[in-house]
Amino acid sequence: MTRHYETVIIGGGIIGHSISYYLNKSGVHTAVVEKQTSGRKSTRAAAGMLGVHTENEGSGTYHQFCETSRSLYDELNEQLRELTSIDIGLSKFGMVELAGSQEEKERLLVKKTAFPNLEWVESPTLREMVPSLSTKALGGLYMKRDGHVEPRNACEAFKRAALRYGGELVEDCTVLEVKKNREIFTVYLDSHLLTADHVVIASGAESGRWFETTGLTNPIVPTKGECFSIKLRENPFKEALFFSDFYIVPKPDGRYIVGATSKAGDQTSHTTAGGIAEIMKRLFSFFPEWRSAELHDFWSGVRPGTKDGVPVIGEHPTTSGLYFATGHYRNGILLAPATGHLVANMITKKPIEPSVQKLFSPGRLTKKGEEIYEYSN
Repeated sequence: MTRHYETVIIGGGIIGHSISYYLNKSGVHTAVVEKQTSGRKSTRAAAGMLGVHTENEGSGTYHQFCETSRSLYDELNEQLRELTSIDIGLSKFGMVELAGSQEEKERLLVKKTAFPNLEWVESPTLREMVPSLSTKALGGLYMKRDGHVEPRNACEAFKRAALRYGGELVEDCTVLEVKKNREIFTVYLDSHLLTADHVVIASGAESGRWFETTGLTNPIVPTKGECFSIKLRENPFKEALFFSDFYIVPKPDGRYIVGATSKAGDQTSHTTAGGIAEIMKRLFSFFPEWRSAELHDFWSGVRPGTKDGVPVIGEHPTTSGLYFATGHYRNGILLAPATGHLVANMITKKPIEPSVQKLFSPGRLTKKGEEIYEYSN
């Protein structure tokens, strides 16, 4: 017998499970379909940074959306733990964006004028905060509220919480096709069928085909990222560090995650020796003493970038009931709560801030030659 749901979400990463959580919590019976095991793709590969200010040079709609999402983690930290007993690993030690050149220092000082709540830290004080940091660092912008989470834990917590609210999960099933007949969608899986009132595409770097088959320009740019983790004899600092071409994220278990390469168009799954060597070179230029650190692990993932650098979140311009929630690039963890909340509000017909709806709208992808409409943040 074909199962019917109010909403079917295609994609079992943190974005898909966040949407499922908020929908099921609102009483909308929702199922997530994932072709492998949930959280095994870009979610698993992420470092989990909540970099509101590393991702924005000034205030605006996108910055406000990032800030809202980060703030949602404060309440989710307790709510998800209560529902699932999972600790999402929310760190409140902040982030520091560092300057390795005079040009970068000037850029960060300009950013500080845009965000007066951030604190500039001069080089001597910075090296007290971060022992073993070389004098190459000319200072940094301290972002007290921009921490990080453990991505796999957060994804699993969203998943289990959605199930607690009555949601369902279909894993190890590939979606072959989606068709709409009148007001009902039929989702064709490789083993059976589902029907739904609404369908949400949240399949990350694999979302491209759903734009193409529904008459839109495909905005997705799959971008491979490679990372590694090390362990130090001591834990010298707890703040996440963000440089112009790499980052370091300390985890409670003693790991320091270092990443990441950015290879647009590369969808391969293996980690390359050259990619890891490239990141190590950047790391050791600021932390030469870390050459003797224990190499703990290495991995890669494919981020779902977009051609205009903005996620696609919203209802298809001509197919009612079909929604997109993809293209978050390296901000999927940061934006998962706000994305889930936004899509749930759209499906339940709650008011949406017009500037947010316009910024993320799939309507900007209506074919016009090969162009994607410009946006204003």
